[in-house]
Amino acid sequence: MIIIGGGPAGCAAALRAAQMGGQVLLVEKDKLGGACLHWGCIPSKVLFHHSEILESCRDALDNNFIEGSITVNVDRANKRQKEVVEQLYLGLQDLFLKSKIEIVVGRALVRGAGSVLVTNEVEQKYLGRNILIAGGLQKSSFPYSGTAGVQEAEQSLQLPSKPCRVVIIGGGNTGLELASAYSSFGFNVTVVEKEKLLIPALRDVEVSKWLAFFLKRRGLKLFTGSTVKNIKRIDGPNTPTMQIIISRSGKEEVISADLVINASGRKTCLDFLAPECAIVESTTNFLSVNEYMETSVKGIYAAGDITGPPMLASLAYFEGITAAMNAMGVKKKLNKDAVPSIIAARPAVAWVGLTEKQATEKGIKPQIDCFPFASCGAAVIRGEEEGFVKLIAGEDGIVIGMQVLGASAEELIMEGTLAIRHGLNIQDLSETIHPHPTQHEAVWETSLLMNGYPMYG
Repeated sequence: MIIIGGGPAGCAAALRAAQMGGQVLLVEKDKLGGACLHWGCIPSKVLFHHSEILESCRDALDNNFIEGSITVNVDRANKRQKEVVEQLYLGLQDLFLKSKIEIVVGRALVRGAGSVLVTNEVEQKYLGRNILIAGGLQKSSFPYSGTAGVQEAEQSLQLPSKPCRVVIIGGGNTGLELASAYSSFGFNVTVVEKEKLLIPALRDVEVSKWLAFFLKRRGLKLFTGSTVKNIKRIDGPNTPTMQIIISRSGKEEVISADLVINASGRKTCLDFLAPECAIVESTTNFLSVNEYMETSVKGIYAAGDITGPPMLASLAYFEGITAAMNAMGVKKKLNKDAVPSIIAARPAVAWVGLTEKQATEKGIKPQIDCFPFASCGAAVIRGEEEGFVKLIAGEDGIVIGMQVLGASAEELIMEGTLAIRHGLNIQDLSETIHPHPTQHEAVWETSLLMNGYPMYG
């Protein structure tokens, strides 16, 4: 099996195929682990973890639990980020070595079923019974003039030495994670989002509006429904300044910043497909696959971001595993009914299944209830009262969706994910003993509300 791309989808597929006795060759043009490990999920969460520690220290200081002052060592935080990435990278390399997976560095070109040309210093042709394309995404071009000095999101994971004015273009997952972390480190943060609501992929008005409220209360400036028209660089007597011209409600406004971060997303890259490789692409420029992750060409599979949204490392793992199993002769379909999404913002956001709007669009009359963290003992203990748990059920009481806004959202969402994956109903959740005091009790309380027998709601 030949696998193109060493990100989450490619790595998971390679390991599973090797476990099943396959002879595996993986082609990666950069580093094993892909963007997720080196420039995305992992380093961004290290940055956010450091911001959480800083917030906890400030909270302790404000409540006279500790005395003195807080000094942030930005260089150490940046170094720790690199250490974590390197540790995981070495572990992944060792795992591939033990699994006897051959790694070839270079650019791959799929020429058709079973044939891949790899170019590095020389060209080498490889033949395989099956091919998996897991090439991921590439940076989007920044369509504004005067953008010298604008950073990509990957560059911005390493904090500047001193706080300054920052404008982040994009109010989705990446933009809000960076915005929250930078704000905690003392930066003056402004977010510009072209859609009217933050996190367009969420499609939940209530959660988006409350998230915006909490972010503004923390000092972030939000410009939603705003389009960037131009960016100008003005070299002052001391430091250069960026001017971002935006259009909002038909009027132009100017935002000044010392740093501009492009977090507006990435795009597909299909340059690894030779003209003679007739893989049918979808109208959205992603590779179309069936429920077995196979493209229109027999023996050529695709997995990960290249197959379209939602673009999540967690989903990419399962897509890669599914593709590998089918390539190795085991018929396996991928169930996408319960795919959790998380955003490490402050407050955090997580969701799975259908939102209220999506349920209604499908002709379902949803049952909906929320429980605020302000009434949850564990949340009050930790000073994390912002937000709520929201459950969506069908008319038959079966759980079809869950949204969480607040601390530990990324942990709580697994309860909703399991419920949707296994067709559990509200009664099942309400009759499950939840440990006390934990924020998981907010899920239990929400299910009790839906059953009509609230405890503390």
